[in-house]
Formats: sequence, structure tokens, C-alpha cells
Amino acid sequence: MPRGRRRSTDSKEWRFPSTVNSGRIRPSLRLSKPLMSAHIPAGTRLGRYRIQSQLGAGGMGEVYLAFDTELDRTVAIKLLPRELASDPQRLRRFVQEAKAAAALNHPHIAHVYEIGETDATNFIAMEFIDGVTLREEIHREHIELRKLLRHLQHVAEGLAKAHSAGIVHRDLKPDNIMITNDGHAKILDFGLAKLLEPQGTHHGGQGTEGSSEIVTAVLPLHSTPGIVMGTAGYMSPEQAQGRTSKIDHRSDIFSFGCILFEVATRQKPFSGTDALDSLHKIVHAPTPQVRHFNPESPAELQRIVRRCLAKDPEDRYQSIKDVAIELKELRQEMKAIADFDTTVPPPSRTTSPENQSGTKSYTSEASRVPSSAEYIVREIGRHKTAAVVALLLILAAAGLAFGLYRMAFTSTSTVSYFKNVRLTRLTAEGHVESVTVSPDGKYIAYSLNESGRHSLWTKHLATGSRVQIVAPVEALTMNASQFSHDGGYVYFTRVDEQNPRGTLYQVPVLGGAAKKILNDVSQPISISPDGKQIAFGRFHLTGTEDELFLANIDGTNERRLITVKEPEWLSGASATWSPDGKMLAVGYGSSGMTPATISVADGKVKSITSRHWVYVGRVEWFSDGSGLAFTARDQVLGSLQIWQVSYPQGEVRRITNDLSSYGFYSLAHVADSSALVSVQDDPASNIWITPVGDGSRASAVTTRGNVQEGHYNVAWTPQGNVVYDSNTNSKASIWIVGADGSDPKPLTDSSVDDFAPEVSPDGSYIVFSSTRKGTPQAFRADIDGTNPKQLTYGQGGVATCSISPDGRWVIYNPFTGGIRRVSLDDGTDIEVVAEGNLRYPQVSPDGKLLAYFHDDPQTSRPQIAIIEFASGAPLRTLDLPVTSQTSLYESLFYRGFHWSHDGRALVYINTLSGVSNLWRQPLDGGNAVQLTNFTADRILSFAYSRDGRQLALSRGNPRSDAVLISDVKE
Repeated sequence: MPRGRRRSTDSKEWRFPSTVNSGRIRPSLRLSKPLMSAHIPAGTRLGRYRIQSQLGAGGMGEVYLAFDTELDRTVAIKLLPRELASDPQRLRRFVQEAKAAAALNHPHIAHVYEIGETDATNFIAMEFIDGVTLREEIHREHIELRKLLRHLQHVAEGLAKAHSAGIVHRDLKPDNIMITNDGHAKILDFGLAKLLEPQGTHHGGQGTEGSSEIVTAVLPLHSTPGIVMGTAGYMSPEQAQGRTSKIDHRSDIFSFGCILFEVATRQKPFSGTDALDSLHKIVHAPTPQVRHFNPESPAELQRIVRRCLAKDPEDRYQSIKDVAIELKELRQEMKAIADFDTTVPPPSRTTSPENQSGTKSYTSEASRVPSSAEYIVREIGRHKTAAVVALLLILAAAGLAFGLYRMAFTSTSTVSYFKNVRLTRLTAEGHVESVTVSPDGKYIAYSLNESGRHSLWTKHLATGSRVQIVAPVEALTMNASQFSHDGGYVYFTRVDEQNPRGTLYQVPVLGGAAKKILNDVSQPISISPDGKQIAFGRFHLTGTEDELFLANIDGTNERRLITVKEPEWLSGASATWSPDGKMLAVGYGSSGMTPATISVADGKVKSITSRHWVYVGRVEWFSDGSGLAFTARDQVLGSLQIWQVSYPQGEVRRITNDLSSYGFYSLAHVADSSALVSVQDDPASNIWITPVGDGSRASAVTTRGNVQEGHYNVAWTPQGNVVYDSNTNSKASIWIVGADGSDPKPLTDSSVDDFAPEVSPDGSYIVFSSTRKGTPQAFRADIDGTNPKQLTYGQGGVATCSISPDGRWVIYNPFTGGIRRVSLDDGTDIEVVAEGNLRYPQVSPDGKLLAYFHDDPQTSRPQIAIIEFASGAPLRTLDLPVTSQTSLYESLFYRGFHWSHDGRALVYINTLSGVSNLWRQPLDGGNAVQLTNFTADRILSFAYSRDGRQLALSRGNPRSDAVLISDVKE
């Protein structure tokens, strides 16, 4: 039967009652034949919920399909058995834990909307999920291993979220994991296990432990309703022995390992003749090996399972997040092997699944003098202490070298570097902001962003030892820029409230007093080959100009080399000296961006290749001057990848080609160019909906992994649907989805990028940015995406735009500066503000005022200016915190504020301690007030619904670490 015919949120309660002691699972209930309850007939109201049909019953009570009459969505209602809910203490404990679970807000956790009571009936309103259980995918549909591992990676990510909030699931098994019809995993029943816990099991002691769980776990479900805690076959040893005071998040890791074993072998790891036999095996029998049941399973998977199933909690993974990371990288490696192009003779692979260097190699190596990259990898392998071994095991599993990076050109290429690569993870903190490497390749310097406090570290790669050289400070950014040529110092920049334009510092490589070198520098610098000069940029500080400067190494004798004005621009990721010191290389933009050289003698700009990208980040010369490596994005919502171009031939080839994104500011090489370092992260984001004023009820309405959704904008239709941009189909396109997550579909699907949608007040049109004509321009289309029409034609393109409340005008800011408005009907184009780097203009709800982002010309602090829309007369300027800014290369398209629904204030995104929330700034200049109270994730864009009662947000939380990309010679 097709998946779309099954609907479930809980395999226990969404099915007809099963007999646990029979070992059978009944077929799932079909909605086409609803089972009506004699107790609650269709149409009955429970609070705001209207019962539609009964879906199942079990030890946890009856389950109904219901309709939420306030939010117009379908939900699942669980009625708690009265004998369980009648105990006030147990009910109180359950409500506390269920509320905590309801606040988890993760796309891979089934959301609890409400814990309510009406007419002495206790119930839970929860997310209604359409799909099948993981058990059905494993045993009936026989889904391939790589897809099953994807589901379990997402389950691990959801568990990590719960564990970080102090919540343990306690009953993790394939039946409690649903796979939606669009292929996303959801964990069920967080918080429900607390209700099942008999009194006395919380207090430890000999009198309680061993008297509850191990006995009741084997009882039939219906003979003693609500007593079973955990399921035989998936319980941890400490849980099976009834040692409830010892149960923590590591118990879930053991249960997860049981599921992982079942995915790999299609068998349970501790299957017995009955429940007691299974429990005995869990506690006393040796842990089975995956290879005994499936010799073809990846060796890395066998290792992960083995560590999850360690009897002693101290020997297991101590964090499920580590398991999620290892599964992700195992999947990527499996995909890379599957995608290997067999038309080219494959390089040999090392036979050991876990080599000592913490890397995975997919290239052969001839005997020769080792390069700097090989020295790094070799020394890591040679100097392993017990502490380093633990770290390197993580690095080995993390892998990062998920196989072969297929080259875009043949071996006849004139580019002599990085034809074969090996990737090695250098850090495991998960929040690395930037990285650089010493010329000899022995050290890296990297910055960490830990809860909004930024620090700088150096790490000796051979031994793994690290030293904090700049203590944590509150800042917007801190960038590890470059080592001095002698390796004795690290240069770094920092942007904070006291220095919103940024400051350049120098600090000894092993720590000491940091010395201020130069003010008004926020991006990385480059040191000339002779070590006497630095090059640095200043971007968009005066209108629409980019400037490139030179100075002495001590910051004196500052002088401007070149000024570039829109519609041309320079990359904000710094320029880099050529090996002979005669040129600088930088990302240069006109219709698109490309690497270019700038003569130090006369400032002349010359493109290296005819190819263009959406954006070019950091550029690095190879040591022999034969070419350059650089980071670039070839799609508006694409990830930054590492490329190389030969010089002067201009031949381009990719170095990386994966779903991760690499550092915009971070790309550096060792002295012989045999290795690069960069930052690797996952830029994924999803769409969330939350009632205004109650962020605890936020829920994800899109749950795709490895995609960016709503990155540049989200918008509401009058009917309550959400329109957003997404790179689901590779290129950026405009999508629409119901506020309950129903019926997601693309509105545009062109061969170019369509992004940043707005919706007209009457819902007739969408207005969006598109690269259909080369540079981004504003387009209009019908609400279903048909009949596209170009609205703007300005030189250099359009950065951002919005629609006036009366639906007559599209207000936009060209890259060349100022603000203009164009008629949505006849194309009449009128100037509103003459010039200036002004961003995202928006008209107030009453149509009288216009607000826009800009930077204070003296301090570069972010501000919102307010003018009269009709006349352009300035009225007031509101200061924003530095933490309301975004990165430079994203700022041109940034839509980080909106008018409040009543028009009396402006609401903006503010990121503190690494977490974004919305703040309300009154127009009268009063103090800003925090509106949301999220405790995780960053907000990329947001929008109020037409009635002002709901918020749509794009949220994501990328993990980032430093990586080494080694050039492996054939």
C-alpha cells in the first residue's frame, strides 16, 4: 500500500491494540475506515479541538484525529488513561517533562502543542504525522542502508537537541520513529515515558532500584497499563536492571545503537526467546558484532554500533551529537563511493578503515620527499597520546574525506595542484569561526564563537595540544587572519561594540599581550612576501565604494591603492599578495564576480578568467605563482566551494564538490602549497511558524536536510500560506507551503536563481529577485508563479525590494546606491533617495513612512533611518546594536527588520550568545524590548502574518570546524 495511505504519530497509539506478548504488530489503521469511539463521538469538542475520528488505543490511552479550530490544522489528540492521570504527583512530573519536550523545537522531533484538561479529561495535542514507522521501512519495505542511515542521523540530531535540554527519551525504538511521506524522520513520545514511571523510582536506594523496570518491562501491556518503561530488546543494561538513578542520556545512546544494529543487519542485537531472555542478554551476554550478520556492512558503521552498545555507560559515546556527525560523514563517504566515475581508473584506497592519521585516503602515494601536508598528517599519526587517541578517533570517524572529489577537468589541466585531495578534520569544537595555518604547517590559529564570546587559539597539529592566546570577549566577529612569516605571531581582527569598524591586532603564537596595529580594519589582511607591508580592504563605508589599502607591517604609512565604485565592487574577504610581490589577487565584481589581479604599481585591475560566480571569497596564490585557490559560490543559495584557477591561462577546476560550505574569509596554505586550511560548515535552514508572543510553540513546517530555505526571505499570503526561497532543486527557487507544513511546492523552477520573495497585499502577485537577466533584478509573477515580468532594469542590479501596503509600488535599492520605486502595474520608475548604501527599504503599514538599513558614516554602526515616503524628508534615525548585523557578503541581500504590525515600532533580528531573537525598537527612540526567547539557532529572515498573530521564520544552526585539504600527488 502506498505510504500516503498511512498516517501515524505513534505506532503504539495510532494502531489497533496489539498484544505485546504475542510479538506481532497489527497493520496500521487506515483513515478510510475510521474507528469511532463510544466514549468520544465525532464532533465532540475538547477545548479548541474538534474530534474527527478515533485512530487507535493502547496502554497510553485512546488516540483521535482532531481539528484545531483556532489555528486551522489537523492534530493528534491522546487521551491519558484516568488511572494514570489520577495520581497528582505522577501527572505533575509528566506535565513538567512534557512541557520541556514541547519546547524542544527541532525538525526531527514530533512536536507537542498542548497539554490540556477539559471536563476531567487529560489530553495531549501533538503533531499529526503522515508516514510509516522506521520498523516498517527496515523489515517490510527493505529501504537501502544509506537512506536508513540518513533517517538515523536525523534521529541522532533530534536526540542531541533533547539531551542538551536535559531530556532523556527512555523508550527509543523503531516504532517510535516515524518517517514522513517526504522522507524525514520524527521521534515520537518525548516526555510520555515519565508518566509510566511508578512512584519510588526516582529516589534510588536498594529498596527501589531493581523493583520496577526489570519486573514491569516484561508484563503484557494491557494487563498492567502504563507500567512498562522501555521495551525489551532496546533497553540499556542499567535500564534493564532497574537502576533508574543511573539512567541518563547515555541510556538513549545504547537504545540508538540497538536500532542502528537492526538497520545494519535487519535483526535485533539482543533478541531472545522471550522478554526476560532479551533482558538477560542485554545485561550479561557479549555484545554481538555487526559483521557476523552482515559482513558487507561498512567497517566504520560496525565501529559506531560497537561503541554505542558498550555495556558500561562510560565506554559509550558521551554525546549523541558525535554519533550524528559520524553517521553524516559515513553517509557522505558511501555516497562518494557510489558516485565514483568508473570510466576513469580509480586510485587505490587504503585498506584500513581507520588509519592512524585521522583521515581517509582515496589516492595512491609514490615514494618521495614528504610535503608539508604529509608532514602534518604523518606527525599527527606519530604523536598520539591517550588523550590524542580519543580526539583522533573522532576525527577518523568524522572523516570528511567522503570519498573522491570529482574534478571538473581532465588530467591535461595546466593547474598542477589538488588534482587528488584528502580532507582531515583539525578541530572538533563545532563552532570554529575562522582559521589560518603557519607557513611550516605545524600550527593553526583559529577563532571560536562560544555563546557569543569570541576567543583565539593556536593548535600544534602533530600533538593536538592547543593554547588559548586571546581570552573570550563579547564581539560580533573575530577573524584569525595570518601568521607572520617567521611563525612567531598571529594577526587577527575583531569587531565589537567599542570598535564597530574593526581593529587589527598582533599576538604571540603561544599567547601574551595583544598589540593593536591598525583601526578601521574588519576583514583579514595579507602580508607581503618580504614581510614589510600589509594589504587590507575597507568596504561600503562611504556610500557604494570599495577601497583597497596598503600599509607598513606596523600599521604606519597607510595609503589607498584603489577605489572601486558600483556597479563594480571588490570582495570583502581581503586581497592576497602574489609570490613576487607585484600584484594582489582579489574577488572582483561587475556583472558577476571573478578572481582578478591588481597591480601594486599602478592599481590596474585585470580578470584572471572569463568565468563568473555569484560571489568570490578569499583568494590565495600558490607558492610558485602558477595559479590561485579561492572560495566561491556559483548559485545564490549555493554553498561556498573551493576552486582553483591557473595563472595566467585562466583554466578553472573545482577542488571541493560537496554539500558543505567552506569559509568565506578562511582559506590559507602552507609554504609549499601542498595543503590548504579552511572552515567547513553546513548552511542548512528551515521554515518555522510560531504564535506571536509564544516562541515555546514554534514548530518547523519544512524539515528537509542539507538545504537552505527562507535564507533571503519569507512572506505570508492573505490565505495564511508561507512563500520562501529554497535551493531544494539545486538552483534557488520560490516555494509555497501551508502554515501547518502541508502541500509544499515550487512556484518557480527556472534554470537561474529566483530568491527573496515578497507577496502583494491582495495576494495576486509575488515579487522576487532573479538572475534571469544576469544581474539580480526585481520580477513580478502571478501568485502561482506564472506570467513572470521584469520590473527593474538598473545598472548593476537590485539588492533588495519590498511592496508598498497599497500594492501599487515596489520599493527597491539598486547596487549603485539610493532608493527607487517602480509601479507594479505600468513600470513607472521614480527616485526616492538619490544616493547612499541604503538597504531593504520598507513602507510603514499606513503608507506614510519609509524605513531602511544603513551604516553610520562615522562609526559604521548599523542604523535604521526613517523618512517621509511621499517627500523623502528625513525624520529620525534609530541606532541598532552591532549584533544586529550579518556578515558582509550577506548584508547586501539582508532583510533583517520589519515594521511592527501596528506601525509604531521596528522589529529586528539580534544575535546574542550565538542565538538569534527578535527585538522591538519603538519609533520614539525608547529602549528596545526582546520579543522572542529562543535558546538555540540563528534567524535568517522573518515575517508577520497578515493578521499579526503568527510569525514565519527561517532558522538554522550550522556546525563549523577547521579542515585540512591535502594535495596528494600521484
